[in-house]
Amino acid sequence: MLTCEGLTKSFDKPLFQDLAINLGPGQIMAILGPSGCGKTTLLRCICGLENLDHGSILLHGADVTGTPPEDRGIGMIFQEPVLYPHLSVSGNLTLASESGHEAALEEVGLGGFADRSVETLSGGEGQRVALARALLAEPSVLLLDEPFSALDAELSMRLVEDVRRILKERKCPAILVTHNQGEASTFADMVMHMPDLH
Repeated sequence: MLTCEGLTKSFDKPLFQDLAINLGPGQIMAILGPSGCGKTTLLRCICGLENLDHGSILLHGADVTGTPPEDRGIGMIFQEPVLYPHLSVSGNLTLASESGHEAALEEVGLGGFADRSVETLSGGEGQRVALARALLAEPSVLLLDEPFSALDAELSMRLVEDVRRILKERKCPAILVTHNQGEASTFADMVMHMPDLH
């Protein structure tokens, strides 16, 4: 359960003002908007990588607005998978959990990949490993910052459908930032359009 109230952030100019988000178990929201309107900054504020000017973030009713990112229990997946090339697939998963790697890889369709070098993975496989690692940490909420955008259309849509199914099965609420209206419609239960305040 994620509740965001009155979220406001400016840098040189206002990015977003007085935003409210409410997500129950397994609910998925997509955020659309032009480049530079603050979509990624909003995700970074929710997971604690940026500080809000105003507003509060509650997880299961507890205020986590001032909690360090590593203690919030919020997972984030970026546009490019953040994997360590000197580690195997399993080695990258160890950063989230010492155990459960094979089950996590099976869940994202990569059974048998544990000992592979991440340098041999395709873009889609890399994103699946990033997803497996994020889910191994048992996040209360998963944030996705355009993780499908660098993939070709067919691969992207397959990953969109698989990730949606996994999130629904886990009842994990999620927010996807995207420029792609079709992707948003397929992946999310609701779509929010970020206003461009510039």
